[in-house]
Amino acid sequence: MNEAATAIETILGATAPEDLFDGAPADGDAARRARRRYRTLVALVHPDRAAANGVDPAEAQRAMAVLTALYDRWVDAKVDGGEPHVVGRDRAYPIRKRLRQAPRLSTYATDEDDLFIAISRSVDNGVRPLFRAEQHLSDVHMWGFGPRIVDWGEAAGRRWAAYRLPEGLRSLREVRAAYPGGLDGRDWAWMARRLLMVFDAVDVTNGALGLDSVLIHPVEHGVVVTHWGEGAAPDAPAITQLFDDMLAPDEDRQRRFAASSDGLSPRQRLYEYDLLLRALYGPRRFRPFTL
Repeated sequence: MNEAATAIETILGATAPEDLFDGAPADGDAARRARRRYRTLVALVHPDRAAANGVDPAEAQRAMAVLTALYDRWVDAKVDGGEPHVVGRDRAYPIRKRLRQAPRLSTYATDEDDLFIAISRSVDNGVRPLFRAEQHLSDVHMWGFGPRIVDWGEAAGRRWAAYRLPEGLRSLREVRAAYPGGLDGRDWAWMARRLLMVFDAVDVTNGALGLDSVLIHPVEHGVVVTHWGEGAAPDAPAITQLFDDMLAPDEDRQRRFAASSDGLSPRQRLYEYDLLLRALYGPRRFRPFTL
């Protein structure tokens, strides 16, 4: 990938000005750095230079539009208070640290511990899976297993949604980082079983879930699904990959179960998983888990 293509990928993956420009616009040094970076990126992605830079003119056009919009927002922050934010129906929401990034959306913290902002990473509606998860889980009265969307809108051509979650949740990516050798099968069992319960309740096979779309509460053994996958269909195979990603290398029986159960109905798979857990570990017992 050449420098221009890398620049296009970086720009199209950005969802907020701070993804491209650091510091505050009121800071003279930061403003000069931002201008230099903006001009450098313009030279790489300007559509008139696409052929010379070896990139697709249409992609260059998209990147140029996003770059200009994000730079304008960064500069405008100097006037409107200096903080990135999105404006909803009744209030503005500050955008703080980026917490998670999935292929189609990025999730940001706010000033409230239980409130998050998800922003689409492209002009497509990348937050649609968030609404899909909330709707599916609400339909079966499993509100505690999903997000509670409180507001939504559009900023710089990107859809966003504000949603609330219980405090203390951690993503599977964070769990994997804390246990680089993989999880004991007994620890993964309660996480996986709750996921299979969700699949059974909403009647989907896999949910196309990833490490950033599944959150757990280590102390309370809670599981929350923040969105259904990354595409229009919520059934792309993913559960087998989660078993592979999360389990320790010697946990072969759970891995084999995941790989062989794709053809089962959600209810049958949950039933078979319960049988496997009883065979492996005996009667169900609470096992403390810490990060």
